[in-house]
Amino acid sequence: MKFDPNEIKESAKKDFEKTWSETSRLLVGERSFKFPKRRGKKHLITIYSDKAGDILLEMGFDEVVLKPIWEDQHVRLQYGPEAPAILDRLYYLATLPRPDIGLSDSKKKMIRHKIGGFDRFDELQEILKDYKRENIVGGEDFTEALVTRLGITTEDAHYLINDVFFELKNIKPKSSSLTLLSHITTAWFPTLQAIQDKKGLPVMLFTTGWRFRREQREDATHLRAHYNLSMVVMDENLNIEDGKYITEEFFSRMGYEVEFRPKPNNPAYYAPGTNYEVFVKHPEMGWVEVTEIGMYSPIALANYDIKYPVFNSGPGLGRIIMLSENISDIREVHFPEMYVELHLSDEQIGGMISIDKLPETPTGKEIAKAIIDTCEKYGNEPSPCRYDAWEGEICGEKIKVYIVEPEENTRLCGPAVLNEVVVHDGSIFGVPRTKKYEELFEKGFKTNIRFVDGFAGLAAHEIEQGCDETRIRMARSPSDVNIMVDPVAVRYVQGKNKKIDIRGPVFTTVKVER
Repeated sequence: MKFDPNEIKESAKKDFEKTWSETSRLLVGERSFKFPKRRGKKHLITIYSDKAGDILLEMGFDEVVLKPIWEDQHVRLQYGPEAPAILDRLYYLATLPRPDIGLSDSKKKMIRHKIGGFDRFDELQEILKDYKRENIVGGEDFTEALVTRLGITTEDAHYLINDVFFELKNIKPKSSSLTLLSHITTAWFPTLQAIQDKKGLPVMLFTTGWRFRREQREDATHLRAHYNLSMVVMDENLNIEDGKYITEEFFSRMGYEVEFRPKPNNPAYYAPGTNYEVFVKHPEMGWVEVTEIGMYSPIALANYDIKYPVFNSGPGLGRIIMLSENISDIREVHFPEMYVELHLSDEQIGGMISIDKLPETPTGKEIAKAIIDTCEKYGNEPSPCRYDAWEGEICGEKIKVYIVEPEENTRLCGPAVLNEVVVHDGSIFGVPRTKKYEELFEKGFKTNIRFVDGFAGLAAHEIEQGCDETRIRMARSPSDVNIMVDPVAVRYVQGKNKKIDIRGPVFTTVKVER
């Protein structure tokens, strides 16, 4: 069922609990969902992340998942005197301190007025103490405790939280020393510290994950959260030339030629003289920076008691995707649903066209095929005429299915019955395979859906439901021949001033004798 958002919002403003309860009725009933006959689509980031990951696995790297939340002390240990400037880019995590919630006489009066006969104030006070002491973990648990321990409804619990316990409305977040991962390096040092005596050398690790940075704005080149790839190699005699070799090998397998340029101002966690910007050659844009590499400073490593040299590289997945896919906006890489203008190819539009109602049983599917075969074989026979299509038992009842045309001077089926649905240049057509439309079939996307396929599916579906006759006369829209075009495709085609031209004289009747 399609919702009216404006109506629901207005109703919720007047009475949230009543609207909350009443709208739930829109979401119950018999199962009607059908899986679409298509394969889902991967996100670009997943495609390139998988490609890079497979290459690294082949090179001998192990994949790890790194913690996304760390104490800010790790930035201080790694960056030394540069840490204050780096901390400015981090997001600190804050939580809401839990207030003392008392039960004054006025609050008790409000509760009694709303919840008639309520007298479990001692138990309620215990719940409030448990909440303050964090014996109740989360907000949902608080609501559940009120409902289960007091024996009240969820609506009543909402009333207590929103109207009675006013202290909950005025809480201000309190910052902690925990930060979201801004540089994946932050997580590499403690991870390497933990495993340096557990794995044999060389230790070769990679990860993919989100990085969070306090950008002043989000635009075509800046995001506050973006997905990235990072790798480290730890070995006893490792140096920056080894790191360059590893980088060249990785990007070569990704399909790129690389160039290294010394970075004039490297971060303190890299050793001086080992920090390089890495550029790849693009056929149109020339040399484009995609990552930087470096050897971790022995000082930063010593702060974690790490005994071996460590090489690090963080190839920018977003930058690589932008270059490979000719995308100019980093937001379109990560969040295409929000930033990319919809563009559908003929093939994509065709994939959004399907037969609506179909038989569900093996017998029903057999009937549908028999109807199609009969229409193909006898559709041009002059009328009046009748041709039996199928005879057998369905749902415990013997039936005979036949196609009939009682009128004189016509045909068993109309001339459009074998029309096929083709998508060409953004328009949807239902046309016959004749010389007139030869170019359309050659250049367009063929859905392999014909009017007869849709009609037969509908007839067999209705026979399963106990119907004795299914008739289609002149088709004027896709639904007339049981063909469904996804609303997204309809809006797209119409928005581009293209056509949906699925029409024609079908004039076919299926009947059942019981």
